[in-house]
Amino acid sequence: MDQVVGEAGCVEKRRRLLSVYFVLALCLFPRVGYLEVLRLLKAGAPGLRAWTRVNKSSLTRARQRLGWAVMRHLHRAVAGPLGQSRDLFRGLRVLALDGMLLAVPDSAGNRETFGKSGSQRSPMGYPMARVVAVAECSSHTVLDAVIGGWKDSERIVSDELDRHVGEGTLLLADRGLWGLARWHRLRDRGAHLLWRTERRKARRVQDVLAEGSYLARIEANKHSKAATGL
Repeated sequence: MDQVVGEAGCVEKRRRLLSVYFVLALCLFPRVGYLEVLRLLKAGAPGLRAWTRVNKSSLTRARQRLGWAVMRHLHRAVAGPLGQSRDLFRGLRVLALDGMLLAVPDSAGNRETFGKSGSQRSPMGYPMARVVAVAECSSHTVLDAVIGGWKDSERIVSDELDRHVGEGTLLLADRGLWGLARWHRLRDRGAHLLWRTERRKARRVQDVLAEGSYLARIEANKHSKAATGL
């Protein structure tokens, strides 16, 4: 924790370190108020000094000063596969790539960063963040995640997650993540891939197998830089 806070360039290291622990405690107790989370944090770490006259606005400002970069660095520093050798599938670590939309607080910053559904003149509901994550299936460990606006494509957002996929892994993905260029890129890194895709993309049937499945060829469209098919 000390190392991550230092590498992030945060000043007031001791206070920022407390803020990091507080944000992590908020994740453990999502339905508990700020002051109660602070009390639970103090109860779990008796070595921390006592606090007096702490109010919720002070905690909010502390979170704002901390920012998001420290938490991202911390996650990337400690997150890793937790599955054991017995959890491997035919010697492969099974990973899954998937995306979702999450509603975030309706603040001016979130509206500008993530956007809302509806039109510019008539926005609807809360701002929506698009989250795409890669996780280990056996342990459900989230190895990494990227966040974009609700209009961003899952294919674009997920490009940053390719570094977790390589030799010795089997990556599962839904059809919303399909991309021929990414398929070739990950295959070149030695990864095994099992993805859904739209039927219209696999119309060129090459061979029908005994159990009823078939091998088909998928080719890049004229707007793609991928030069070969699958």
